Amino acid sequence: MYNQAGVDALDAVRAVVASFGVPLAFRKLYGLLNAMEMHVEETPYSVEALQYLGKALEATARLYRIDQPKSTQLTRALATFLRTVEKK
Repeated sequence: MYNQAGVDALDAVRAVVASFGVPLAFRKLYGLLNAMEMHVEETPYSVEALQYLGKALEATARLYRIDQPKSTQLTRALATFLRTVEKK
């Protein structure tokens, strides 16, 4: 069953990543975002898998040396997303 609410919950995370800019190297970040979306878009889904993908997204942002304010935004957006999908 398609989970529009779960996909919508990822919008804030996607917006933060978009604020990093669009260098070609950032495709890894978008690949992880796409994996998160594919995972949450159908129920049932694993919150644990989404947590690991979120950690991978944060680690990849560190790899690209995203500045601290944007990194904090990403952490907050991921936490909100995970809280939202845990309730479903």
